Amino acid sequence: IDLPGAVSEQELRYVLGISTATTGKGNVPRSDVSGRPMELFMCSVLRREGYGEAFRWLSQYL
Repeated sequence: IDLPGAVSEQELRYVLGISTATTGKGNVPRSDVSGRPMELFMCSVLRREGYGEAFRWLSQYL
């Protein structure tokens, strides 16, 4: 996301084939998830964005 020409989140979801397989970025209780929780987060260490949200999402399933 911090490089010119980087793919968008929507494009990456399509290429990876996960457009309909992700859980959702909000607070989704484990009991509402059938199967394994999965989500895609666009992150940039350079801009210091995205990874905080990703770790918060992950922590709700640990």
